[in-house]
Amino acid sequence: MAKNKEKTAVLEKGVYIIHADEELKTPDLSPSTDTEKNTSKDNVKNKGTWLHTSTPTVVHFLALITQGLLVWGLLWLAWGDGWSWNGKWFKPAVVVVIAWSSGQLLQRLTTLPPLLAAILTGILARNLGYLDMRGYPHVDNFLRKIYPVIILGKSSLGWDLKFMKANWRQVFSLGVVPWTAEVLALATCSRYFLHYPWVWGILLGSIYASLSCAVVMPSVLKVGTSPDRTHNWPQLCSTAGGIDTALSVGIYGIVYSYIFSDVHDAYRYTKVALTLFVGVAMGIAWGSLAKLIPHSRNPYVTELRVLFVLLGGLFGNFLTLHLGWGGAGGVAVLACNATAANHWSRDGWKLNNNPASTVYRVLWAALEPAVFAYTGTYFEIQHTLTDTILKGFGILLVCLAVRLACAFLMCWDMSVKERIFICCSWTPKSIVEAVLCPLALNTLILRGGKNEQEMEYAEQLMRLVVQAILVTTPVGYLFTKHLGPVLLRDKRKEFRNESEA
Repeated sequence: MAKNKEKTAVLEKGVYIIHADEELKTPDLSPSTDTEKNTSKDNVKNKGTWLHTSTPTVVHFLALITQGLLVWGLLWLAWGDGWSWNGKWFKPAVVVVIAWSSGQLLQRLTTLPPLLAAILTGILARNLGYLDMRGYPHVDNFLRKIYPVIILGKSSLGWDLKFMKANWRQVFSLGVVPWTAEVLALATCSRYFLHYPWVWGILLGSIYASLSCAVVMPSVLKVGTSPDRTHNWPQLCSTAGGIDTALSVGIYGIVYSYIFSDVHDAYRYTKVALTLFVGVAMGIAWGSLAKLIPHSRNPYVTELRVLFVLLGGLFGNFLTLHLGWGGAGGVAVLACNATAANHWSRDGWKLNNNPASTVYRVLWAALEPAVFAYTGTYFEIQHTLTDTILKGFGILLVCLAVRLACAFLMCWDMSVKERIFICCSWTPKSIVEAVLCPLALNTLILRGGKNEQEMEYAEQLMRLVVQAILVTTPVGYLFTKHLGPVLLRDKRKEFRNESEA
């Protein structure tokens, strides 16, 4: 009987599970005529009518619509005209609902990620004059302190620290080198083509260079682990992409604090040197404490564990931002949840397949339409947009070429086809970009928008990032989905033939 130490499965669209140390039993392949006949009859009976098979889906959406209407009714009754059909607070809510609905429709019709429909919904709402989140800077800033905790916490619950230790050179090189090269390329391009100061170019680059693993992970899961067991594609993409994300969040926080905080230069440089290390230390400490609190035999251990890491992450992110140590909180969330998940796995909780990961998935499913729709409302179509778009497209091509060339070179122990597969999955930009890109603009708006030059930098930053999301997300998703199985097919056939021989 063959044993397989790693198994991957998709729990739902856009959500991946990676867990190990399970025994997969070889199925009984002996023929049975009676069983086949009975199975075929059961399949015919279970097909039913279209109405019968569609009922669960219809009831599901009917339940969501009913609950949404009840929530709106409660808010209207409690808070008055602000929640009426044309009220100030109703508009952001209805844009999120439309963004979610259009995203579901897009995914069902084309399989493309729903975030594309959400960001286009926001752009449409802004340019039709229905909603502009510039009028809600306090609300948007508050939400953008919550988004990173959910996004980063969800992704790091699937990290296998044993895999990272065993493959640290590959994980580190893929996570750091392409990211660093793209940041430097973008800072240089923005300096000479857009006349950005170097510090603003690095701020833009730290957002722009972030990889979005969640976009391609369902396709990567279908590929799974290579037949010869040399490459665990889901873990490699998840952990190396996580390092990439940690760098984006950490460096962005450092540069953002450097630009917008009025402190002594010596303190600024201290934060630059220590932010990432402080974040990692905080996260490991809190994640290790989650091993002990609550006790594994506590009757409410499930609920308390989830609250422990979730509330700890939220508090840590808000605290570090309040103290001017932006970036440390996001890095701490990654380190905390990865550490906690690996401790919990020894008590029987599978990596990324446990109650904590379920809570984070539900929270992200609720927040994702808001993230992209609200980001889209900052994108205003103007007469000068064409020039920015053309320059932005050229910059995007240069930066992608640099990034993918570095990713190709960092896969030194892979075949050419495997390297191309990594390049496909290293293409999309979406989640971190959508979360972080409006923060600089919101900060300047809250300060009165008196510095016109910085306002222009922040506006251009928004346009370039949104353009990168709209171009790279579908391209990276489609390439990974359709080329991935083709690129890795020959090696699978070769391994299968060797096994049969």
